[in-house]
Amino acid sequence: MDKLTQAEARLKAAELRVLAASQRANAAAHVRQASHPIYPGQDVICLEKAAQIKALAARSEAQANLIEAQAGTD
Repeated sequence: MDKLTQAEARLKAAELRVLAASQRANAAAHVRQASHPIYPGQDVICLEKAAQIKALAARSEAQANLIEAQAGTD
């Protein structure tokens, strides 16, 4: 692939990694809230939401890896 295509792929992968980092921070906030529930059952809700967000972060990271692999930038 040409340098422009590889640079665009690196940019898209970087954007996805920034998204993944944000998602992980969001998940961590839910885990912290679960340890100090405000109402009964909030801990379970927060932990389930954290698990969902962690899965989204893993998907974002995997997409970034795929983009780089396809462009030959890894």
